[in-house]
Amino acid sequence: MAKQESLIKFRGKVGDLSFSKHRNRGYEVRMKGGVDKARILNDPNFQRTRENMSEFGTAAGTAKLLRIQLNNLLRTFADNSLRNRLTSLIHKIQKSDSLSARGERIFLEENSAMLKGFEFNQASSLKMLLGEKLDTAYDRTAGEATLIIPEFNPQKDVMLLPGATHMLFTLAAAELSAEEVPPRPVMEKSGYIPLIGVHAEQTIRVPLVVDPTKVVYIIVGISMYQEVNGEFYPLKNNPYNAMTIVEVDIP
Repeated sequence: MAKQESLIKFRGKVGDLSFSKHRNRGYEVRMKGGVDKARILNDPNFQRTRENMSEFGTAAGTAKLLRIQLNNLLRTFADNSLRNRLTSLIHKIQKSDSLSARGERIFLEENSAMLKGFEFNQASSLKMLLGEKLDTAYDRTAGEATLIIPEFNPQKDVMLLPGATHMLFTLAAAELSAEEVPPRPVMEKSGYIPLIGVHAEQTIRVPLVVDPTKVVYIIVGISMYQEVNGEFYPLKNNPYNAMTIVEVDIP
């Protein structure tokens, strides 16, 4: 891949050259190439390609619905790669569909356990920020999700970040839905916990009553803040806020 090094940066197309800017690699230039689009869409030799394109398009649509559902959480916890990573995971889950023909496989809720462990920010994780185990559960009978934060000493058990004075836990529970406008997750927060002194065990609960046939996924996040004159501010350009899909409850 050729790179632009002149002071003048181009974007767009000039003849057979295409100029673009990659978020990591900077400005690049490539020559026009590849197979003609009409051939891909009609040539029998590209049947597998068309099937892959169809399924990937379906995966992108499903991933978009999940991002819409979790939009309020993404603002605090998601990194720039979440969109592509989530689409890739949904595509992988689609391939577990053993009922549909190739090219027509879809995201089946019974395969959604593969969402467990998905990180909103691949540069961080709950385990990296807190050295204690967080217990979560969903009680379908009571219609309640719980997070148990064990007793911990921030000076020993927390990854202390420059400028951080407090941390906050977020518990979210959501019904997995393919609706065009999926229901928002129910959320509860711990309050700001000072990064000094021992924090006593705490339980956070969120109510979520769903259809007995629906999949529920439980999400836990940890975010860091700085207190200034009684106000709490997110750390500037903080790459370490973590949020994970910790449980997927399948009926």
